[in-house]
Amino acid sequence: MNSNSLFSSLLKGALGLVGIGIASLIPNPQKAIAAWGGHPTCPAEGNSNAMTAVCLATPEIMEIKFYELGFCTSSSLAGNNFSRATCEKAWESSAGEIVDLATFASKGLSTGTTYKVPNGTYSHGYAVVSNLMGLKGRVYFNDKTYYTTSNSTASDNVNNFTKANFDLAGLAGGNGCWDSPSTTTAGYGTTKAYLTNDSLVTATDNNSCDAATRMVGDVQLATPITITSEVQSYGLTWQITDIGLWVTYPGNGNAPSEFGMGPFLPKFGIE
Repeated sequence: MNSNSLFSSLLKGALGLVGIGIASLIPNPQKAIAAWGGHPTCPAEGNSNAMTAVCLATPEIMEIKFYELGFCTSSSLAGNNFSRATCEKAWESSAGEIVDLATFASKGLSTGTTYKVPNGTYSHGYAVVSNLMGLKGRVYFNDKTYYTTSNSTASDNVNNFTKANFDLAGLAGGNGCWDSPSTTTAGYGTTKAYLTNDSLVTATDNNSCDAATRMVGDVQLATPITITSEVQSYGLTWQITDIGLWVTYPGNGNAPSEFGMGPFLPKFGIE
């Protein structure tokens, strides 16, 4: 049943949050889990120290094109390919909608179709997104500001400050990029992700990985969500503060060399 009113808060932000995570929804899930688990937050503006380790920061722009979101009673990625057999769509857009996760809480999704999810208890959530993502941000070392550039390198020239575009298949270099291992992050449940084609068929070798156009992520919710007749709305926000921008340490105790994508962690809520 289509409902653009009952569940319209999906388009506006979140209510009553239940925390979950899809840390594997980036090209190197092992790197993401490690980042979430231990790397320090990058220093605040005005820092005069040299860079001494990989650090994590908050991106000013983190753009991702969404095609579908939903809930499931079991994993949608239990087999070799994505399956909706135990899932219900919450939102979809055939054309996709580009969303900036940095402003998602206030702007949400503005196109596509929202659906009333049938009553029941859902243990998993899933997202279908594009393999292309955009990232923009800055960090501070040696009394300088370092900016993202179009090719993701770090520059201390503000004239080079622009959004870096990432192709997840290319970043992974064919090294297991079509099948991220199931991973568990403390407090966020078990996650998994596949690179796929437009039909959501999983890439299985270097060629199909390089040609991928979508990525499907599935997460086992830390706390299952129960939809009843009394539920009036649900929402979604994304946690990227101090984790969404990966800043690479070149090993010379000087300044960052390049930027990458860190984890983006979704939070669903109902009211």
